[in-house]
Amino acid sequence: MDIIGTIGPSILTQEKITALIDAGLTIFRVNGAHTPPEAAAAMIEQLRSYGAGRARVMVDLPTNKVRTKDLSEPIVFDAGGLFRLHAYQLNYPGLCRVARVGDEVIVNNGVNHLRVTDASADSIELRADAPGKLGSNRGLIFAREIHTPDFPLFFERDRELIAVINELGVELVGLSYLRYGHEKEEAQRLIEDADSLVYKIETRQAFQDFERLIAPGDKILIDRGDLAGEIGLVHIPHAQDRIVRFAHRQRVEVYLATQFLASMETSPVPHIAEVCALYETIKLGISGLQLSEETAVGHFPEKAVRWIRDIENVVVNEGRLAIGAPV
Repeated sequence: MDIIGTIGPSILTQEKITALIDAGLTIFRVNGAHTPPEAAAAMIEQLRSYGAGRARVMVDLPTNKVRTKDLSEPIVFDAGGLFRLHAYQLNYPGLCRVARVGDEVIVNNGVNHLRVTDASADSIELRADAPGKLGSNRGLIFAREIHTPDFPLFFERDRELIAVINELGVELVGLSYLRYGHEKEEAQRLIEDADSLVYKIETRQAFQDFERLIAPGDKILIDRGDLAGEIGLVHIPHAQDRIVRFAHRQRVEVYLATQFLASMETSPVPHIAEVCALYETIKLGISGLQLSEETAVGHFPEKAVRWIRDIENVVVNEGRLAIGAPV
């Protein structure tokens, strides 16, 4: 089973990369949504140098998720507070023309819900339901489907990243926010090694149509965080089960992402509930798991990877529990 670790600048050293590989990491993930193309190219070359062929590299294309950009400082809001986003503060300025008064907007991985109270060609006003803040590069998920088939799949950053991916021959490419079959075809045309594509199931549209979108031999990744914002957190267990079962029937490699060991961002030991959930998840026979904040910004990335490997070993050796869990 693969373990994917998202890379942040703080762990991009020979010592830390080697330690992660020794712990059991097999794929290094570069998140294109948070890494400019030039920096991504440098990071890929560093990872290959440090990893010495022992791990693969995966680059996630951010695609058309609408995000904030160039905020000089986070927007802080109270419950019921109003604030305005301008077109130039969005990676897709055309959103201002798409938004409607009354639209619900989910931010911060579902923690905050906003309501559009005013919309014009160059800005939108939003009201918050609870205190929070909104920083640069944060996603805006609309409860109403705004990504119609004519909505562009790739923004400027994607095309620049695709040039890097093709030039460096990146082993795996995550296609974020897949919705329609023609988007899959467009990605296959632009990525020179189409077999490297990993189709991410994280939108309402993709979940509704996954039986038509997924073909035998594909690789998919279920991003439970973004999908929860789209279909509701309570529906994630059922959605995960349906997709995984279908993937197995279709001989499709399936990966899972989001909050497997969230507590280990700050703690060297996971919660019991996380360990139990990981055990049941690995028993599904998935191809791999993705760690995000646990490795990108967490304090114990190596320990998090070792915990997954130890739990995997328990699953493989059912009934023969190893004495002395990692601490």
